Amino acid sequence: MKRIGDGAEAIIYLDKDKVIKKRIKKSYRIKEIDEVLRKSRTRAEAKILEKVPVKAPRLKKTDRKETLEMSFIEGDKIRDILDKKPSLAKEIGKKVAAMHNSGIIHGDLTTSNMILKEEIYFIDFGLSFFSEKIEDKAVDIHLFKQALKSKHYKVWEKAFKEFLKGYKDAKDYNRVIERFKIVEERGRYKKK
Repeated sequence: MKRIGDGAEAIIYLDKDKVIKKRIKKSYRIKEIDEVLRKSRTRAEAKILEKVPVKAPRLKKTDRKETLEMSFIEGDKIRDILDKKPSLAKEIGKKVAAMHNSGIIHGDLTTSNMILKEEIYFIDFGLSFFSEKIEDKAVDIHLFKQALKSKHYKVWEKAFKEFLKGYKDAKDYNRVIERFKIVEERGRYKKK
């Protein structure tokens, strides 16, 4: 087993054709609270992986406490290729719309959590949750825009326009975009 990633909440291992995500104990948390958090986040992520309507790792098994075993997705991280192909953001928008239409909020929409194989796959649903709230969908888009501006500053405007073209498939498109503008204003107000 080869360690391939470290996150704030988990360590990721590659074992042949599968990825093992193991949530790590946090010594600064009260033991009982830490166990409850790891268990609930593991179960939530497993449930989302079973229901997500876009290409994503296939859940192979989980202990329902702290470990998930998933299929490994071989391909290029969008983070490494978007600057040369900002038009890929249109497909990202379509897929985010499909998730939002299914009541799934990704919670960590960065180009590091997307892989291009024959199409775009989404990974790392560790911060994902179920919600039909317009606010949650708008915040998801806001976070994606911030990630674009930060990592892809040369092409972020073109990429975000492409994203919005794809996101038009969202059933609540107008309401989400209206709320997104409000979320953006709140962000600007905080910075002053």
